[in-house]
Amino acid sequence: MPEELDSESIKQVKDSEETWLIDFWAEWCGPCKKLSPIFNEVSEEVDSVKFGKVDMQENQQLGTQFGVRALPTLLIVKNGEEVARSSGVMKKEELKTWIVENS
Repeated sequence: MPEELDSESIKQVKDSEETWLIDFWAEWCGPCKKLSPIFNEVSEEVDSVKFGKVDMQENQQLGTQFGVRALPTLLIVKNGEEVARSSGVMKKEELKTWIVENS
């Protein structure tokens, strides 16, 4: 399952040599609710990246820090640097392909 990230735990993403996929979401966001089960399923199937989620209601400053302007937004972070970004809902196979292409 994805790890819940906040302003303290996001440091492990920035300091990591591993590749992270981060989902910026909110409880009130309809598209986020559609993406969430897909994101969770893919997190169980893809071992090449670590998965994290940022609840924007609880961690608005992280959204500002990462320049998130729409929800849901997915970021791939490699060696502490953003390498890819996508906003909106993806189908499961689209998400898996996007991860492989960008990690």
